[in-house]
Amino acid sequence: MDTYPITEARNKLGALARQVSAEQKHVALTDRGQTMAVLISPAELEELEYHRVNAEYLARKARGGSGPVVSHDEARRRVLGEAS
Repeated sequence: MDTYPITEARNKLGALARQVSAEQKHVALTDRGQTMAVLISPAELEELEYHRVNAEYLARKARGGSGPVVSHDEARRRVLGEAS
């Protein structure tokens, strides 16, 4: 993972965003040596969100929970707190 101070990344943000998207790389942004944020591609974010929703479902199912059957998109909205 490449790491850039926020002040340096500000000047390279467009190039860094294109690199992250095209190469599926991560870029850490730091402030005074502390990682403050990490840039990831939209595709990777979507995959992570999918696995998070699935993990929530499996945990609920393991606890014996049940509920109404909903579409994947609706489940994702509910778990992530997104607007309908």
